[in-house]
Amino acid sequence: MMPQRSYRRVSPEVRKAAVEQVIALTESLSSESEACRVVADQIGVHTNSVRNWVRAAQGSSPERMDATALRREVALLQQQLAAAAEMNRALADTLNESRRRT
Repeated sequence: MMPQRSYRRVSPEVRKAAVEQVIALTESLSSESEACRVVADQIGVHTNSVRNWVRAAQGSSPERMDATALRREVALLQQQLAAAAEMNRALADTLNESRRRT
């Protein structure tokens, strides 16, 4: 029979402090993963917990997005750009036509 794991509740304040400490340590250590490990050891939680807190705090930045999500984002931006370019052409045509009338 496997022993039951017990998970400790960590307050939002401790999580925030841990994230700030990881960010500060990342500059002096070899990687963010190493910083997460050091902070996790200090507060007695699993390294992945700290890593998840850091990722949640950073949000969905392009650095964190996977290739599929980036391709979707690029496709959406290309569609928006094409729509804006079409609108710009239509406005330019309207402006040129009104100038010809006057």
